[in-house]
Amino acid sequence: MKDEAILQLFAERNERAIAAAERKYGRGCRKIAMEVLGNPQDAEETVNEMWLRVWNAIPPAKPENLFAFLSASVRNCALNRAESNSSQRRGGGVAPQALEELSFCVAGSDSVEGTVDYHLLLAAYERFLDSLSSDVRTIFVERYTNLRTSREIAAEFRISESKVRVTLMRTRKKLRAFLEKEGFL
Repeated sequence: MKDEAILQLFAERNERAIAAAERKYGRGCRKIAMEVLGNPQDAEETVNEMWLRVWNAIPPAKPENLFAFLSASVRNCALNRAESNSSQRRGGGVAPQALEELSFCVAGSDSVEGTVDYHLLLAAYERFLDSLSSDVRTIFVERYTNLRTSREIAAEFRISESKVRVTLMRTRKKLRAFLEKEGFL
């Protein structure tokens, strides 16, 4: 089923939307949760929590890229669970390092304005991802959405680690310039 049809089911509040999205993107969402949490039970619970959040978010949200929206949602749910599972704040591992690399474009806020800004930022991020070439977008998403290391990405795509790091550095600079142009920075 195409993303547009799935989003239409969400807009109609049809429960088949979750089943269709699960069939299409469930495996990828579980993979993201598993990479963050490292525990199959926590990952499965996190994906279930993500489906509830997505159900409540669409509508009013109208994501242009459903997988990017789901990936960000499951990543956020997994990071929240990892934080609550651990008494060690921002301890070792891949997630804190990846988040630190992108820290220049994220500001935390629990206010209504902050929530609106978050959704506007998410939409801008999706537009930015759509503007990238397929290879660069995949490397960027693997690092910052799926939280893979440069070494893992290099091995998967059969390129050097330095090429991955340079691509990520250049893409972060492009993201910063894009967010400045869009008025987020």
